[in-house]
Order: sequence, then structure tokens, then C-alpha cells
Amino acid sequence: MKSLIKMTLLSSAIIVALVGCDDKKSTDANRADKVQITTDAQKEAYALGSSFASYMKANLDQNQIKADTDYIISGFSETFRDSSQQTDAEVKTILDAFSQRLQAETKARIEKEIEENTAAGDKFRAEFAKEDGVKKTDSGLLYKIVQEGTGPHPTADDTVIVHYTGTLIDGRKFDSSYDRGETATFPLNGVIKGWTEGIQLIGVGGKIKLVLPPDLAYGNQSMPGQGENAGIGAASTLVFDVELLGIDDQEKPKLTN
Repeated sequence: MKSLIKMTLLSSAIIVALVGCDDKKSTDANRADKVQITTDAQKEAYALGSSFASYMKANLDQNQIKADTDYIISGFSETFRDSSQQTDAEVKTILDAFSQRLQAETKARIEKEIEENTAAGDKFRAEFAKEDGVKKTDSGLLYKIVQEGTGPHPTADDTVIVHYTGTLIDGRKFDSSYDRGETATFPLNGVIKGWTEGIQLIGVGGKIKLVLPPDLAYGNQSMPGQGENAGIGAASTLVFDVELLGIDDQEKPKLTN
């Protein structure tokens, strides 16, 4: 957490230095006093500042840190002018306490997320297991074969060509090769356990629905969403609809409408 704080502060400092932002200046994107970018040096400086700001904002959002932007800017602007209202010792003491508080809050948030997702996942899998055609393996993997497939079954050492959609138990999508408009190729010994086991249950041309408990997916690891896709919370049960299109070095199939 300390490294995040340091990078956050460094990012703000560079933005202030490059863009020349005054204390308490409005952060409204439509303000009339935006800097004018004309020279190559200004373009480069602005791009660098923008890059650092994006990094800072992403990390603050990911760690669910709410900070007063005006005070961040003021702190660095004043410090750059050698007129900081806090000594170096005070800054260190405040940031150390801030880091400890954030760590405690993050730990509590993750523990709550694990508890809630575990209970919801257990309930979802219990209901899914009652559906016609659903089977359960010794590992806890739940699956329903939609189409057996007429081609060979892959082994754990094979590389497979697939189309798939991954969703959370509430139906929100977190990944889809269909949305990207291209098939995906994975070595089965290099993916999550539920995939390694589940894809071997059908032959080429087959389709399968997989429901993975957390220990066959990403465990207590959480991952932020990308674009319009949902993020994956800690201890999430995941649902995959997978179509096995090929194995290993077979020609990549062409998409059909």
C-alpha cells in the first residue's frame, strides 16, 4: 500500500509541475482555462502528465480510495514552491497511519466479499446441480454437455481452439471470445483447473457448460473488469459456455455468421 501512495503522490506532483496547475483550480473538464497545447514539448509534457493521472486514478479506483483532488494538487503545488504546510516528518507519520488504515479496510472488505461470494456460489451450484443433464466430478466441477462433438477429445497436454463466454452467477459477463470476434487458443495445462478438466469431457465440435467453484477458478483472487466486462470478485463461482473448435495445430476455423 505504501508503494501505491508514493506513486500516487509522485503522479500528482508531475502533473502539477508539467501542466502548471494552480492551487484550488477547478477540476471541471469543461472549464475555460484549459492549457493550450501547441508545441511538441507541450504535447509530450501533457501526454506524460495524462499518463500518470490515468495510472493514479486507476489505482485509486481499484483500491477504492477516495481522496480530495484539490488537496492532493494543493499539497504538491505548495511543496514544489517550498511552502508545504507539513514537515517531512509529519508527512511520513500521516501516510504511515493512512497506509495502516487502508490495509485494515481492504482486509475487512475482502473478507466480507469472500464470505458473501462463497455463500452465493454454494447456493447457485446447489441449484444448478438439480438441472437435467448436470453432472459433478470428484473435484467439484459441475458440467452439462450441450453437444458431445464428433471429433477427438483433447488431453491435458493439448492446446485447444475454442469460443467461449464467461459469466458470473448473476449473469454479468466478464469475458467472451465471441465479443472479440475471434477464437481463443489455450494450452489446457496452462489455464484454470476447471477448464483443464472440463474441456477434456467433449470432443471437437462439442459444446459444454461449466460451473466452476472458486478452487477450480481463481480462488480468493479478485480481478478488475476490462471495458464493459464485469470484474471477478474473490471466491467467485464462474460459469462458462464453451465450444471446442479444434485441437493443437489444426487449422483455425473461420467464423460464420
